[in-house]
Amino acid sequence: MKYFEDNKAELKRELIDDVKKEIIAFLNTKGGIIYVGVNDDGTLYLPFKSENRDQISLKISSWLQEAFFPLPSTLVSYRFNEENVLVIEVKEGLKKPYYLREKGPKPSGVYKRSGTSIRKCSDEEILKMIMDSNHYVYEIDVSDEQDLTFKYFAKICEEKNYEINDQLFVKLGLKNTKEQFTNLGLMISDQSPVAVKIAEYDEAMNFKLKKTIEGSLLKVLEETQEQAERLNDVSAVIDSKTWKRIETISYPGKSLREIILNAFCHTDYFIRSNIKIEFFKDKAKITSPGGLYKTTLEDILRGVQTYRNERLVHLLDKLGYIENFGTGIPRTFEAYEGTGKEPTFYDSDNFFIVYLPNLNYQKDADQINDQINDQINDPISDMGLEILKIIQNNPGISVNGVFKILKELNGKVTLDIIRNSIKRELYNLIEHRGSKKTGGYYTKTNVK
Repeated sequence: MKYFEDNKAELKRELIDDVKKEIIAFLNTKGGIIYVGVNDDGTLYLPFKSENRDQISLKISSWLQEAFFPLPSTLVSYRFNEENVLVIEVKEGLKKPYYLREKGPKPSGVYKRSGTSIRKCSDEEILKMIMDSNHYVYEIDVSDEQDLTFKYFAKICEEKNYEINDQLFVKLGLKNTKEQFTNLGLMISDQSPVAVKIAEYDEAMNFKLKKTIEGSLLKVLEETQEQAERLNDVSAVIDSKTWKRIETISYPGKSLREIILNAFCHTDYFIRSNIKIEFFKDKAKITSPGGLYKTTLEDILRGVQTYRNERLVHLLDKLGYIENFGTGIPRTFEAYEGTGKEPTFYDSDNFFIVYLPNLNYQKDADQINDQINDQINDPISDMGLEILKIIQNNPGISVNGVFKILKELNGKVTLDIIRNSIKRELYNLIEHRGSKKTGGYYTKTNVK
């Protein structure tokens, strides 16, 4: 058998006290297997074969009764395989945090698996484990802040013809039956602590844009979507073989919108962090606090739905922000079908990250690319396209030469129209070579 370490497997030469920490880490994460009697390189540690099996069994049994809390007896099993390697199998626990009894439920006694190693948990992580084990739901808990206003929410309700009253607040979960504002109410209020950070970088990783959007979650969601769409560039691509203009959006379909909406719906708002949306030259990165909630990416793609913020999802659905909830990630994959690229995902206990590839990052050398940017240059007109085609088919042609050819196609064309088109639309695609009198125009070297 070949032995190696990964996020669910650990190699140990001997059954030392550090193995207890490994068991704790697997109990508090996703479970795993510990192989004892194996070197770090995966080869067998032969001296372990001479260890007394009865003493090893007694030692592990003692640990399971005395070293851990809560008792994990039904979650930990062990055996010797055919190579005399001790195999300790650990299932994920349901009563987290599990900790070393002698240390207590504090960082020195609570461990988690992180990649191929373990680490101590922070006080915040321990608190979150306790709350999750007791089925704590952040959005229905009473808000510490009760002096709240809802001007932005009222504006949205007015647009949707919803009457603002206490019954609506209770129905949507903004208040509880005791007339207290909930944490969901806090997030929807004008005093909301929700914030989203948006950044755009150039190739040298310098900021082109750095912005923080704050306020009511509804306001933040709308402004975030608007800002992201402004950064979702569209390229006008002209195929030099067919001379047809093809427009390509950097992030196709509704992929960008769906992933941002997904981040708002599934963020763990108990974690004091922000949703981050970053635009690089080759991709967009969307980071939301909190990993996948009681599911896996494979289950999501199969249509399984889980709700960390069930009342928030219901509210966004009621107000028309959600079209078909639960299909965001599958629809994002569908948007990239046939493009040769696809989104990638990274899931951890504290963050969920989505990478959306930019379809406009790599250009076909057989095409002429004209990035549409209203602040810099207008899209190429039909007239400009005809001029470009003539220049490509007649390298070195003069303005007068272009005029003679176009005059036969369009009797209204003038020399000034041609000169203006070259100056305003084609300056980055063609170049003039030679003197003003005898020279002519050529397409640039990157245009075939």
